[in-house]
Amino acid sequence: MNLLQEAQAIQEQIVSWRRYFHQNPELGLELPLTAAKVKEELDKMNVRYRDCGQSGVAAYIGKEGGKSILLRGDMDALPLTEDTGLPYASQRPGKMHACGHDTHAAMLLGAAMLLKDHESELNGLAILMFQPGEEVLAGAKSMIDDGLLENPKPDHAVAIHIAGDPLKTGQLKMGRGVVSASSDSIRVILHGKGGHGASPQNSVNPIFAAAKIVEAFTDIGRYEVDPQQATVINTCYIHSGTTYNIIPNDCELKVTVRTFNEEIRARILERMQQAVEKIADLYRCTAEFYNDFGTPSNYSEEQFADWLHGALVKDLEGVQILPLDDARMMGSEDFAYVSRQVSSCSMSLGAGAEHIPHFPAHHPKVQFDEAAFPYGAAVYAQCALSYLK
Repeated sequence: MNLLQEAQAIQEQIVSWRRYFHQNPELGLELPLTAAKVKEELDKMNVRYRDCGQSGVAAYIGKEGGKSILLRGDMDALPLTEDTGLPYASQRPGKMHACGHDTHAAMLLGAAMLLKDHESELNGLAILMFQPGEEVLAGAKSMIDDGLLENPKPDHAVAIHIAGDPLKTGQLKMGRGVVSASSDSIRVILHGKGGHGASPQNSVNPIFAAAKIVEAFTDIGRYEVDPQQATVINTCYIHSGTTYNIIPNDCELKVTVRTFNEEIRARILERMQQAVEKIADLYRCTAEFYNDFGTPSNYSEEQFADWLHGALVKDLEGVQILPLDDARMMGSEDFAYVSRQVSSCSMSLGAGAEHIPHFPAHHPKVQFDEAAFPYGAAVYAQCALSYLK
């Protein structure tokens, strides 16, 4: 029996875990139920673990003192009300696993079960990273700050993200090079002087400054970055005022910034802050500029990706492993914090099927094929076995 067949033999258990997580979604770094369930199942397997960061769990299988590899599965949900009609739909209005992190946690638990069965074959240590807070781009850093990558520091790290169409169940797509963009969440608060809409000369309208700032942000992305370097600066939120004829005191902007190049990222953020300060001053406002949260671009190290691709093709029968892909996405992934310290590889696992409605991640109707879950567990486990045997 190969590893995929072993994983398929425990599919019912993996599905059960996933459905529990799906029915009980939790947000950000506050995952008490999710973390408790993970630890409960690890206890049943006799797998050693520790609390790591805020709601994170780090588990250890194998032998210390030799090689080591980290396997990441994130666990947090989204602030979204589910509309799938599934019998195991979210029981918490306003919270939903719409990005598949419930499947990642369940598949990593499946990998833990497989690796525990093969522990005697591991010439080194598999570190399982059950991570909170990916959607707020804070969970990986929380665990790293709590020593996840120390004593031992893993030699390599792997992350899997489930994906629907066009990837089909059983297909694995592996990244090479920069695979996802950096992300910065910029918040600007402008303070003016409120008053009557009929008497603008007696007030300072922060909306006028906001309009110019939005224009300046767009121009920075358009004219100050090499056109061959993909960049997004998108103002997605403006809030100010209460009605037609009252000039407001304040105006708030929220902006997302994405790029693949860390030098360009730093320069853009510097120029955005300069624009805010100068335009606010010109329009007689005061301004506050915040980078609320962000993450660098995620990097699949070429040499490790090449080796791991070859190892999985050779060792993991039954999984359709697609050719290595240099494609990049403007979405972001806080596994980037790991990939900037440890030689890493990110991959996508197909979970699209004809009987599954086709909706994108972060949609209230999104679904994933449960038949894909053993593939994910087998891939996680095979990455560790191939490297540590």
